[in-house]
Amino acid sequence: MKWEELLLKVTNEPVFRTGFFAASGESLPALRLQLSRWVKAGKLIQLKKGLYTLAEPYRKMNPHPFVLANAMKKASYISLHSALGHFGMIPEYVPTVTSVTTHRPERVKNITGTIRIQAY
Repeated sequence: MKWEELLLKVTNEPVFRTGFFAASGESLPALRLQLSRWVKAGKLIQLKKGLYTLAEPYRKMNPHPFVLANAMKKASYISLHSALGHFGMIPEYVPTVTSVTTHRPERVKNITGTIRIQAY
């Protein structure tokens, strides 16, 4: 896959997964190698294994932290202080997005910020 092809497919997407391109019949090992090269070149940002966003000069929109949190952990939802702060129900600034899930808790830190995933 060429860089121009990737831009045509994902320029309007805030985040995308490797599987998005695997469906097109591309060789998965070759695709992963190419994506890792673009990450090293600074064209892509790898949020976690298999999850990417375009680097700053190439993206048309900045992904909202809530979109990133939901993409990081499937079967989760934004809750607690994040939701209260977003809707102006608490006066405090909330620097970390908190997502709730029934799965294992984790803390994800990457170039876009910190996302805390809590289990309930």
